[in-house]
Amino acid sequence: SDNAAAGSNRRAIIAVIMIAIVLVGAWAIKGAGEPAGALGEYAAGAEGDIWALEASSVSMSDIAAANVPAVIDFGSDSCAPCKAMAPVLEENRSAQGSAIVKFVDVWKHPNAANGLPVQVIPTQLLVMPGGAPYVPSASLSDEFGLEFSRYDDESGNHAYTTHQGALTQEQMDAILADMGV
Repeated sequence: SDNAAAGSNRRAIIAVIMIAIVLVGAWAIKGAGEPAGALGEYAAGAEGDIWALEASSVSMSDIAAANVPAVIDFGSDSCAPCKAMAPVLEENRSAQGSAIVKFVDVWKHPNAANGLPVQVIPTQLLVMPGGAPYVPSASLSDEFGLEFSRYDDESGNHAYTTHQGALTQEQMDAILADMGV
């Protein structure tokens, strides 16, 4: 009877260990097939490169000095709407040179949005050449259903324009065209 109970306990322990091994193996296999981030291989460029797609921080003075329109997406590799927007950002890498398109993972770099009006992710900060805030044409709201937020500084001057939520390729193309790209 004691041998039967001991055998039953061993089988239960082995079963628990086998289940744990299967779960760990499945978790490892799932993670191995995914890129390091939502933008994975597209994160080319050295840190500080104004034209690199991914960045750990944003220098508004460097963006202004580049003197081209900029779309800076604040998001995360782990947020579903951000992942949905990753291909749009990747597609618009081709605009590099005539526009800056950046992605900043605010979960990996929590201080990257300090001082900027980023309340939810994804949020795109939209900047005109020379660093002026983007002023969207009314047709973007009418035609594409886009809503923008205007943020003023302490003096009441327009300081930032943002869009909250993921953008489709068509919406991104429309914004860049409206910015003169």
